[in-house]
Amino acid sequence: MPISVHPLGETFAAELSRLDLSRVIDAESWDALYRAYLDHKVLAIRGQALTASQFQAFGERFGPVEPHTVAMYRHPELEGITVLSNRVEMGRPKGIRDAGSHWHSDYSYKAVPANATLLYALEVPEKGGDTLFADLAAAYEALPDEMKGRLQGRYARHQYRWSRNPDHPEGRWRLISEAERQKTPEVIHPVVRLHPETGAKSIYVFAGITSGVKGIVGLPDGESDSLLDALYRHCTQERFQFRYRWQAGDVLLWDNRATMHCATTDMLQPDQYRTLWRINTTGSSPLPG
Repeated sequence: MPISVHPLGETFAAELSRLDLSRVIDAESWDALYRAYLDHKVLAIRGQALTASQFQAFGERFGPVEPHTVAMYRHPELEGITVLSNRVEMGRPKGIRDAGSHWHSDYSYKAVPANATLLYALEVPEKGGDTLFADLAAAYEALPDEMKGRLQGRYARHQYRWSRNPDHPEGRWRLISEAERQKTPEVIHPVVRLHPETGAKSIYVFAGITSGVKGIVGLPDGESDSLLDALYRHCTQERFQFRYRWQAGDVLLWDNRATMHCATTDMLQPDQYRTLWRINTTGSSPLPG
């Protein structure tokens, strides 16, 4: 029986049914899944029961799996899987406690950012822990022509966990090692990105600290900050957002080339736990839109 696709959001996001990711996906089902990935940008596949190897094998269908920059949070057996968790075991964090609790697109601080991100829910709280998404292609299309003209040909400087505040507890000078800092130099990406498969244009700057947007190339700091703040306000409007509410056994995947996301784990009560596995796949260098 072919898989079915049920839209969840107004402009993006869908749920797939009749799909068991522990089994080999036939060519017809894969083609339908991948088409839905490009069309809807965020896909939910509920009711899965996967081993780490099965989860990684599915992730590899979207490209080479790229381990997280911070090695201490990698899965003990498969380094391509990152553990996200607010649990503490034996006095140590089980995973990244509040990973991504700010608007960002995965690995945007790298010269070659992520294509797909996949999450698999092992444990979810009774309440809270939702993930928010924003459709950046829809956000770009909704910009006034004057703003689209201002962004044409513009590039932005990104660096992992860069912050104007050197004392920020999650900033690059406090959270990551010198070796990890050496591996995350500044990179430059277009402010408007062209999707390499769909041809859609989307905004490609993010307010989150992991994205570390330092400024727009060629603009004075004040003008750059003002323009970036305007874009952040525009992209986070509710009309571009979708909220995903987790269930244990969910696999959620999304296209980082046309979306951004924000976790809400930092808002969980101390007795509410969420543990996920995460995979990022390597994409391609962003094309200017």
